[in-house]
Amino acid sequence: MSEPSRMSNTVPTTRRTDDAPIRFGVIGAGFIARWFAQAVAREPGAQIVAVTSARRERAAAFATEHGIAHAYASLEEMFAAHGPGSQDPIDVIHVGSPNSLHAQHAIAALEAGFHVVVEKPFALTRSQAEAMVEAARAADRFLMEGWLSAFEPGVARLREHLPRLGRLHRVVLSKEQFSSRMEVYRSGGLPPAFDPALGGGSLMDLGIYPVSLAIHLFGEPDRVTATGTLLECGVDARGTVVLSYDCGEHAGLEVVCLHSKTSPGMESSFAGDHDVLSIDDCQWPRRIELRGPAANGDQAQGAQAHEDLSVERDAEAPGHQLAYELAEVCRLVRAGARQSDLHPLSRSVAAVGVLQEARRHVGVRFPADEQG
Repeated sequence: MSEPSRMSNTVPTTRRTDDAPIRFGVIGAGFIARWFAQAVAREPGAQIVAVTSARRERAAAFATEHGIAHAYASLEEMFAAHGPGSQDPIDVIHVGSPNSLHAQHAIAALEAGFHVVVEKPFALTRSQAEAMVEAARAADRFLMEGWLSAFEPGVARLREHLPRLGRLHRVVLSKEQFSSRMEVYRSGGLPPAFDPALGGGSLMDLGIYPVSLAIHLFGEPDRVTATGTLLECGVDARGTVVLSYDCGEHAGLEVVCLHSKTSPGMESSFAGDHDVLSIDDCQWPRRIELRGPAANGDQAQGAQAHEDLSVERDAEAPGHQLAYELAEVCRLVRAGARQSDLHPLSRSVAAVGVLQEARRHVGVRFPADEQG
């Protein structure tokens, strides 16, 4: 197939000119779907029309909680009732099902004529990701991974100020947090977060954030190496992924990606010859600090100069996590876009490929890996 990045970004013949809200259908009724529904409640340009879950009662409860008119127990029901040309059509399907179903559900929605946003991780294997991109191209529909960091003001601040460091030599990106699901697992349960059949584990849940941020900033690496700690169930609890850039603009750069579901995290940092830029969280940076001669502090401090580049956001508002991403999806769909310029499909495919290679190094195997 052709490179995903060659997919057309906009198709003017399908541009929307009306001010009607972008209408969403939601697959899944978990905490990500709840974040999404809370974000939609704050976004005048969006509306959720329907929700589906494998358990009808769960979909119905979610619909009642969030004021959604329709609840279904299957994709087929929702697609049939709200397809293009129906009396109550949906524009975009939000895929928030388990990781192992992302590709299947996204392709089904695209083939049914809907635009699609897929929660991270985009897919479990590169071949799945490429099939999703091909399905979007064939259906002439919008497709995007819901990796919220791309649209966060903290990451925008990072993109703006990283060039001040000059050539980077070392980057350490960390996403580590103790998972409450770990207690369930240690008590003998197998929650979805640690189920290999559902694409669980630390790499796919948390490791995707540092890996995707590295690819967002520096492109796809030339080499991937990884280590990790395996649980008896077959997925990883924590580990390290090293992305090596051997040639091109970032030749010589190594990005160390730390992830863990068993320990609290540490800050992330970008180091050049004389300056360091640090962030508190590589998913949604809030505290950002530049240290070194490039900082706009007291010039007499030299290497000790500090500059606070932190961003502020309304962290307590429901739905704040996905608010920026949702606003961008609505803008892109209304404009007739077929992918995001800021977070293009080629980057999502690359991240899936890196994570798949990292799993191979660590020894994590999903059923999807056997299929290519």
